Amino acid sequence: MKLNLLFSAFFICFIFIGSEVFSQVNPNSKDYYLTLNKPGRKKRIRFYIGDELKFKLKEENFKRTATITAMDSNSITINGVAKIPLEEFRVIQISKKRIKAARVLGTNGGFLFIGLGIGNTLLKNNGSEAMIYGGIISVIAAQFLRLFENRNYKLNSYRYLRTVPHWEGLDLEKTKSY
Repeated sequence: MKLNLLFSAFFICFIFIGSEVFSQVNPNSKDYYLTLNKPGRKKRIRFYIGDELKFKLKEENFKRTATITAMDSNSITINGVAKIPLEEFRVIQISKKRIKAARVLGTNGGFLFIGLGIGNTLLKNNGSEAMIYGGIISVIAAQFLRLFENRNYKLNSYRYLRTVPHWEGLDLEKTKSY
């Protein structure tokens, strides 16, 4: 009987002490990050403090570019001066980094080919005109990628902004449990 009572007391103490030791959530540090939730393949696009955000507000016809400096549960602060509620955003512009990298690579490669073609022309080598024309075509094709570089998301009931608390050791955006 004493052994069962001692074991029960030990078990209860272990549960209370163990839950504090093995807790993954630190409720004191509550940082937020901004998500653009949308339908499609990539469901959420995340923005963190220090990221640049391109957007339109309601009742405005021009785009703003600002840096996120702070976030709370229902608003963000941009450039350290303006605190904007999430309901005031109308359009968010996302730039696609891979397309931008391909455009920069194509432009630089095209100018390199043009330079090599001019160098071959001065040295009077065969095929120098083809290098110049190929470089010009590469630069023009790379500039065509600008049409696909930015994507505007009009916010509505399907696409919306939300701030998500970020605790150390806990990811609320995690979709799989393994």
